[in-house]
Amino acid sequence: MCGRQTRAQIDGWIMFNLRNLDLNLLTVFEAIYEAGTVSGASDRLGLSQSAASHALGRLRESCGDDLFVRTQRGLVPTAAAKAMYPAIKQALEALRASLAEAASFDPARSQRRFRISIPHPLGPFYALKLQGVIAAAAPGIGLTFDTVSRPIDLEDNIRDGIVDLAIDWLPVKIASFINRKLFDDRLVLLARGDHPTVSARTTIEGLRKECFISLHHRRADEQAPQPLREFQKLQLREVVRVSELLEIPTVVASTDLLGLFVASMGPLLTRRLALQILPIPMKLPALPIYMVWHEARRRDLAHRWLRELLAMELGRLAAA
Repeated sequence: MCGRQTRAQIDGWIMFNLRNLDLNLLTVFEAIYEAGTVSGASDRLGLSQSAASHALGRLRESCGDDLFVRTQRGLVPTAAAKAMYPAIKQALEALRASLAEAASFDPARSQRRFRISIPHPLGPFYALKLQGVIAAAAPGIGLTFDTVSRPIDLEDNIRDGIVDLAIDWLPVKIASFINRKLFDDRLVLLARGDHPTVSARTTIEGLRKECFISLHHRRADEQAPQPLREFQKLQLREVVRVSELLEIPTVVASTDLLGLFVASMGPLLTRRLALQILPIPMKLPALPIYMVWHEARRRDLAHRWLRELLAMELGRLAAA
């Protein structure tokens, strides 16, 4: 019975029963675990809901455990399912990587689906550009983008395969993650165009007289990027914090508040919101922007192709 076994016993159970177990059931288990619903899993796998439900029933019977419990938030994994998931995920990822290597990935014919997280404020614009580039080179490949500024569970989603890679200014400092620098951004100050007291000549003492809008930390133990940590040493007056980075220019455009932002958004903000882009009157290091993924996808040819294409296109956009 899976529900009362240790992780080592469950790993052994999986290996022992592979000869009698339909491997398709494991892909259904993985999809339900990650999607949280049978309907979400069936959409992801291209199955009918009844087929996905039947597969789950067969797996429950083989394991002797419910595996998932229905709640208002969807299907919640049992303790046995939580213990089984890492081993099943690792085995499926290894199998997919091996098949991809053997099949020699062809982007023009591929039907792969990828989810990309871009917390950078240009995320929606990057997404539109990348959609066009991918459509031209690989019309069958589907892309889904997440552009939440501070995704709390980003590392978990990348590790679990829910998100394939991320474009972020915060590298993931865990051994199993890979961080590749794409380009350097930098911090600037935002003010509305007719702000009564600030200009490009405003000094640090002048900034101490102003009020600021800023962004919440992603989580309590988060370490901000180095340029932001250096700026925060000024201990300027923050009167409000928001959850989404793109809220900052909207509020700045309508008030006398100042906001910290990234220089790559400057041309768009000056044109659309009539904002001033002001230099910060202190020397700050650059703000590196990284591509982040899990090492389990290192040998996946499709994932490698996607990484190289994104690195090339985002490098071009940053240079422009």
